[in-house]
Amino acid sequence: MLKKLNSLSILAILTAVMVVWMLITIYKAEDTSDDFSLLFPELFEQLSDVDKITFKSEQDEFSLSRDDKQWFIADYHNYPADEDLVRRMLVDLADARILELKTDDPELYPVLGVEGAEDGGSSFVIKLFKDQLEVAGLVLGEARDLSANTSGPQQFYLRRVNEERSYLVEGYFQFSPMMLNWIDALIMDIARERVARVDIIQPNGDTATLVNLGQKDKFGTPEDREDTVFRYEQLGYDIAGSLFQMRLEDVQPVDGFSRGDAEIVRAEFLTYDGLKVIAQTSFNDGFYFSTFKAEYAPDAVPEVPEAIASLDVLKTPEQVQQEVAEINDKVEPWVYRLGGFVGNNLMRAKADMVTEKDQVIPMPAGGFVIKKPLKRGFFICVQPYSAAALSLSRHSSSNA
Repeated sequence: MLKKLNSLSILAILTAVMVVWMLITIYKAEDTSDDFSLLFPELFEQLSDVDKITFKSEQDEFSLSRDDKQWFIADYHNYPADEDLVRRMLVDLADARILELKTDDPELYPVLGVEGAEDGGSSFVIKLFKDQLEVAGLVLGEARDLSANTSGPQQFYLRRVNEERSYLVEGYFQFSPMMLNWIDALIMDIARERVARVDIIQPNGDTATLVNLGQKDKFGTPEDREDTVFRYEQLGYDIAGSLFQMRLEDVQPVDGFSRGDAEIVRAEFLTYDGLKVIAQTSFNDGFYFSTFKAEYAPDAVPEVPEAIASLDVLKTPEQVQQEVAEINDKVEPWVYRLGGFVGNNLMRAKADMVTEKDQVIPMPAGGFVIKKPLKRGFFICVQPYSAAALSLSRHSSSNA
């Protein structure tokens, strides 16, 4: 019995030693050179020629393409991609540097996450093309744990596409594997300080009107002005700011889109410099859908209050006319799905906007952004809406 136990102990020790040896073999540097060479030495000179990028992972597979004007998502109605995000990714790839050589044994790839994206592989494969010829490609694997430093460059295990050798590489690899995260999500960006008036017109003609009270963050109804009692304290401010950094949740071509029997509410935003933005919003199948167009309406502009003029946010007539053209060029072909907070505000009836003092809903504690870390350096941000704002509308319960 004692001999059997001794044999089992020896076997356990040998097994542990073998596991440790295997891990050391995989993770140890095979080159101790201090020459931190570029992962793609020639990529900087080729960046302006890259016209296609493909992405493949266990989460998604898609591509970005570039024409003479912009980057767009070929797999998603050719909708524009986030130009800054694409440029940043290309520069980050060109700047990535090799720290250490790692294994070239395919059987050990899964330990580093560099086995590829085929057949259930966990890697994130990115390829760059010029005129259908591959310029560079990488198989991105696991991140090396650098929990003490989350703000600077990260370290990842990866391989170049079509090469066996893997590497430990340093760089910025915050590349999303999800197609929708590459969309140019910004619909428009109109500072609320520019907004002079908002009219929200119901299908029956009933209109809720909001006016600027001569200060950058003060709004009220024309009849009550400073004495306006909103359903919650910040509601006027929120409605006037609907076009400020307005972002989409989803998008589709306006051609072929049907609202069915849903009612359409028209919201008109007029700025002190003559920009007029018209939103037409409906509530379909639990979501808010809006189309937009812009006009130049200088004759409708009220006198500019001194407090607004001093903010230096208003534009010249020439700038506004150019802005109108740019907005229409961007938004007219599309119907946008909006978040519940903005969509709700674009459809508010007057009864959903103002109330009596004893009926005001107290504001909850402010929302905050939670960053949830995912594999390989990706992050997803969750920003909760105001619970009070979401509870107000007759539409909200259906949108939950």
